[in-house]
Amino acid sequence: MPINYNLVTKIIFMNNKILENLEQLKKMLVLLSEDRKVVLSHHKTFEHVEKMRSIVNESIEMANNHD
Repeated sequence: MPINYNLVTKIIFMNNKILENLEQLKKMLVLLSEDRKVVLSHHKTFEHVEKMRSIVNESIEMANNHD
């Protein structure tokens, strides 16, 4: 069975993008955790949460559309 290099490239890109998204979420979670250095306003907190939700949705979509 021949190797489909386009598919392999797509999977590698998707995995890298999802890992990048997870790293970004990790950093953003620190801003909302007890370990934060600055207290955020409610407005900024909501902005961060909405951005995080967008990142999660993007990752889920990528994982579901891997074929």
